[in-house]
Amino acid sequence: MSSPLAVQFIDVPHRPIHSDEEINKDLAPALSILFKAHGLIAAWQGKRHEDRYTQIWILLWQDLASSHAFFTSPAYREFHNDIQPALNGRSIHWQQHALVGTSDLDSLDRLKAMVKAPAIEVALTKVIEGRVSGYYDVFRSTIGPILDGEDGCDGWWVGPQMENPQHQILLENWRSVDAHHDEFEKRPTFQECIVALSDYYGEYVIPTHIVHVKPIFGSF
Repeated sequence: MSSPLAVQFIDVPHRPIHSDEEINKDLAPALSILFKAHGLIAAWQGKRHEDRYTQIWILLWQDLASSHAFFTSPAYREFHNDIQPALNGRSIHWQQHALVGTSDLDSLDRLKAMVKAPAIEVALTKVIEGRVSGYYDVFRSTIGPILDGEDGCDGWWVGPQMENPQHQILLENWRSVDAHHDEFEKRPTFQECIVALSDYYGEYVIPTHIVHVKPIFGSF
């Protein structure tokens, strides 16, 4: 039996710049090393809506081992060195993975819809220990149907963070950040979601959004 695919989210906080072209030129040498990594299937680049000086990279690997192999390899040392001018003293955060296709909630088809989204809400949900299965049940019975019925939402994806499976990575495909914040959050259905999940939150969830997502490597 083959290992499941793995999706990885990398936060890349970079130096202040005047244009995307300027920072992408700085990042190009490091990305060229990453794109040679064995097992990398596809990659996307976007921006954090809440911080214009942070890029988010979404990587799809043939398995979790392939990601770990790159980030513990001599090639990663080169990558790390080459990316420093763009970071200007900041650090990337790459320890966030999830498996793909282990259930109906984290299917590959759902992920395909995510990377085409105008705005991806990302909510790292720290679930109370021992309640993850209940969280999934509520997602199937309540949260999923609500999101599926929302005009501004075109899909969702949820799976356990591999670094800590009690933490759930929730992605939602919104037609715009405003469709999420200014429209959905003012509706009674949003409060229904909050109430339905209130028994599972270990702490309050502060979501962020990825915008301007575009493919930069491979395909799937």
